[in-house]
Amino acid sequence: MKKTITTLLLLSLSLRMTGQIDYLEPIKDYSKYKSELSGYYSNVLSLLSTGLSKKPYACYAVIPSFSPEYTVSAETKNGKYYLISNTLSQNSWQAEKSTIKVNTKSTEISKTLYQALGELLQMATLQIQDMDGSTTGLDGTTYYFSTTNGKGEVLTGKKWSPDRATLMGRLVQIYESVYALSTGKAIPESLIINDARILLKDLQERSKAFPDEYKQPKYAGIFPAGLWQSIESGRELESVPEFPDYTPESYAAKHLIYPPTLLAKAAKGYALCQFTINREGEVINAHILKYSHSEFANEALRIVKSMPKAVPAMSEGSPVACNYVLYIPFRPTLARH
Repeated sequence: MKKTITTLLLLSLSLRMTGQIDYLEPIKDYSKYKSELSGYYSNVLSLLSTGLSKKPYACYAVIPSFSPEYTVSAETKNGKYYLISNTLSQNSWQAEKSTIKVNTKSTEISKTLYQALGELLQMATLQIQDMDGSTTGLDGTTYYFSTTNGKGEVLTGKKWSPDRATLMGRLVQIYESVYALSTGKAIPESLIINDARILLKDLQERSKAFPDEYKQPKYAGIFPAGLWQSIESGRELESVPEFPDYTPESYAAKHLIYPPTLLAKAAKGYALCQFTINREGEVINAHILKYSHSEFANEALRIVKSMPKAVPAMSEGSPVACNYVLYIPFRPTLARH
């Protein structure tokens, strides 16, 4: 037990230090997007859900970049338990929906496996990371996990190409085995059940050790939020700028004024602001890189421009100018009243 907890704590600490997110991530409402992407997701999800429960107990869907999409769902009928999988005949990104065939397979499973799969997803979807942006890249595979909670609400989280050694990577591996079993592969139920129970225990231990970690907003995307970078050629940072008694993030949190119109709507979002600390320690060249609402962008600029002077970064014993990308999350629950 002690060894398991220690390993888990070290893994979690390592992921936090490298900025990786080892939780399921929220999904976007693609119906709001007027683009090819909206049509693609509408088509593929419709095809994958053929014949499956609209209130999933434990459902796993896989969206690769180039190969055919597939899904598997744990279902119950007439007191028996089944895995039902749907595999598309071709990748649907550039194919007409009418030309795609759905290959459905089913296999009966034990109640023990059925429950183990449901319990695992109940835990995983209970802690979906609060985040802005996305880890999804151009290539790779996106994995979707869905279940229904006690209130009848369908909870869905996703993960893009996780490392196999992470908790979410292990979740993917378990459900890959589940899909393989549904297609007739000779995989022992006992192996999947054991892996599911071990992962569930690890998720529970992490929840005890870091109960609110997933609630802390994070940004994922192409901009290096939270990193200092020298802007002077050939001069590496030996020390980063130092502010009096605060970090850029804590300063933003303390001085943030929530835009009233957005607070009234309980709107949440973010702004990414890049700025330079020059050799004199002054904040200059503040500008917005990305934002969810223009009001949040304006507030982020106001905050950054109000920052007092810092002790500048140093390189080879002398000051050096550097850039910083500040992620400022806006959440109504954190607004000062």
